[in-house]
Amino acid sequence: MAKRKKRGEEPERELTRKETRLQARERERHRKLYLGVGSALALALVIVVAGLVYSFAYVPNSTLATVGGEPIITKDFWQRMRLDRSRLQGQLVNMMQLQQQFGQQFFASQINQIQAQLQSPFALGVQVLDEMIDEKIVAREAAKRGITVSDDEVEEALREEIAQGRNAVTGPQATSTAEAGVNATATAAEWTPTATPTIDASLALTATATPMPTPEPPAARPILSDTGYTEGLTQLEETLSSLNTVNLAQYKEVIRARLLADKLQKAIGEEKVQPTEEQVHARHILISVMTPTVGISDTAAITAPVTVTNTTTNTTTNTTTNTTGTPTETSAVTATNGVSATTTVTATAPVTSSAPSATEAVTVTSPVTNEVAAAPEVLTVTAPVTTASEISGTGEITTSNAVTSTNALTATTVLTESTPPAHETVERTDAEAKAFAEELRQRILNGEDFATLAKEYSDDPGSGAQGGDLGWFGHGKMVTEFDAVAFSLPIGEISEPIKTQFGYHIIEVLEKDENKPKDPNQLQQEESQAYTTWLQEQKTATEITRPDDLTARLPRDLRQVPAIPN
Repeated sequence: MAKRKKRGEEPERELTRKETRLQARERERHRKLYLGVGSALALALVIVVAGLVYSFAYVPNSTLATVGGEPIITKDFWQRMRLDRSRLQGQLVNMMQLQQQFGQQFFASQINQIQAQLQSPFALGVQVLDEMIDEKIVAREAAKRGITVSDDEVEEALREEIAQGRNAVTGPQATSTAEAGVNATATAAEWTPTATPTIDASLALTATATPMPTPEPPAARPILSDTGYTEGLTQLEETLSSLNTVNLAQYKEVIRARLLADKLQKAIGEEKVQPTEEQVHARHILISVMTPTVGISDTAAITAPVTVTNTTTNTTTNTTTNTTGTPTETSAVTATNGVSATTTVTATAPVTSSAPSATEAVTVTSPVTNEVAAAPEVLTVTAPVTTASEISGTGEITTSNAVTSTNALTATTVLTESTPPAHETVERTDAEAKAFAEELRQRILNGEDFATLAKEYSDDPGSGAQGGDLGWFGHGKMVTEFDAVAFSLPIGEISEPIKTQFGYHIIEVLEKDENKPKDPNQLQQEESQAYTTWLQEQKTATEITRPDDLTARLPRDLRQVPAIPN
């Protein structure tokens, strides 16, 4: 018996052909829509991924510059820029604190220079790129010469930096300091003081001289322990990581490059610079024409080295205690090599009458070369090269002055309005000055003492007080006319009056040496200049490519000018 269909149920209706076509079209539209949206999303994802790969993989590993076909990789350049910026920021803070502590403008030029570098990311980038190019050239030349830096040397240099940041010294540094102290003591014991000048009792004395206090030696710094070194390395690694700069292994390579450059500079300096030169030991009497108004800012100093004995070397140790957990810093502030400096040497001189004793200030400066003179300036100081303790950190600075005896200091006196001679200068015309110089020469030939006449009549305030003694000097240290006579005059012969822009000179050569060792500072300066010249020649001869738009290749985080501390 057949089942009945439920009431209300209607049989399924077959779709018409038109309805079938419409449903098919709707499904096709949806399929195309889904396909389009999916394709767009996939394309966007590809673009994003490509951008990320380009920014974080391709660009960092791309070649920024080449040196003789050898690449400089962009990410290495970025890391070095961050390292140098952090070093400059640390130096700026230290310089400002030193300036506030001493209340002087000794550090003004350094502060301005560092601020200018920090305010120009492009300038900092150019400097860092130049450094990396130099390192490539140095590495190639060192390899040719077989010059290397061992891992032990790198470790020792790093240990010294860690010790500096912890206000300590390494074992070798402690030994070297002890030996230097022994040598300084021996030098001081052998020193024989020269006679002090006699002051005319008729001169007005404005104050009674106060004896100079004897500075107390600084406390000896402790030797860095292995534990301290390990802790310092840990702090350094944390600091480098927080700055997104080089890691510890790369930092060691930066140190290696610096040590390699030092070794190559020494080798090139010894190769290109003679350690000895022809020198003469002479004295003179200067009779100026009219009132001496020529300053060292526009003419050369005629008087070259004057020996100032029993001098002291002041080393200012600046200890920065970091309050942010990064390495602390101890930086030695020393005079820049080759920079002329003005030093005041105070000697207490007896008075020939019952007048109270007085302190006579004698100003001396470094030698100048040929006819180009060095202007008197404040002693310039520089901070050490990049060290672990300079990367970052601020804090309180404490200062101690280490005073140690040294060998005799070679200095130069100059004729300026601000440095009057011991006697009252007489205004003379050219003819009068020449006639008086000839008169003094004749008196010397007749048997009068050269030194006595120099002290009484010479218008050179520095050498005159020393009996006209100029000490030893080489070619080019004096003005041309003086130099020519000094090196051609026989020993012991009194020259005719020689005319220079300072007036008339009577010269006597006391000694000559064709192979006298150069002053260590002079030799170091000449070796440094020889290395700089060689490096520039190598850069000119080497094919070097640089980016067309360095600004676009700077790391994004360094394109903005950082805030400069006040």
